[in-house]
Amino acid sequence: MKDIDILKDILQYKISNQLFYNENLIHIRNPEVRQLFSEMRNDEMRGIEKLQQKIQRIQNKPYIISKIFPTKSRF
Repeated sequence: MKDIDILKDILQYKISNQLFYNENLIHIRNPEVRQLFSEMRNDEMRGIEKLQQKIQRIQNKPYIISKIFPTKSRF
């Protein structure tokens, strides 16, 4: 399994965690528990953003052949 596939799986897991917190926030009445779920949801969101950036960097990384034969002309 490639690194990018592993990162995408982790991303999907974190997104499902965030959805869980969002869905349950609607039903929670206790303000302390509600605050805790909000913080956990926000932590997941930060993790999602970092993973998305890492995946984007990996996908945009030029391959060795593109370094040798660039697609854009230099003139």
